[in-house]
Amino acid sequence: MIERELTPQILDQYLGIASWVDSKIAPPKKPKASQMFNLIQVIPDKTDHNKYGKTKIRITPTSKQLQIYELIINIMLKTTAEYRDLIYIRNFPRKSYRDMKYFFVGDSHETIRTRYNNALFDISRMVNKIGLQEFI
Repeated sequence: MIERELTPQILDQYLGIASWVDSKIAPPKKPKASQMFNLIQVIPDKTDHNKYGKTKIRITPTSKQLQIYELIINIMLKTTAEYRDLIYIRNFPRKSYRDMKYFFVGDSHETIRTRYNNALFDISRMVNKIGLQEFI
């Protein structure tokens, strides 16, 4: 359960966690009819020695990470469009301030960093004013 006061540093950590969770959540699948090769089962012989490969390791987010992801989504709905764009470009997927210069032509990376930190401060102040429990 997330119960502490939200600071800009904690909000930045939560945005990093939300970015990771967003990359691990499976996208919605399009509906499709089963095809012939999906209906026939191919069973490999015991003498193949992993010719068909091993199964991939599946990494799933924990319940706390999913709760942080939902918190960030609810916070993003209440923020202004300018802050939302700035935070989305920085965190989904995570980029450096120098990489963000291509989205903000004419601004230096220090100006972008200052705007990002101001956005985090304003958002954390708004969340603390309304109350963190309203977003959970």
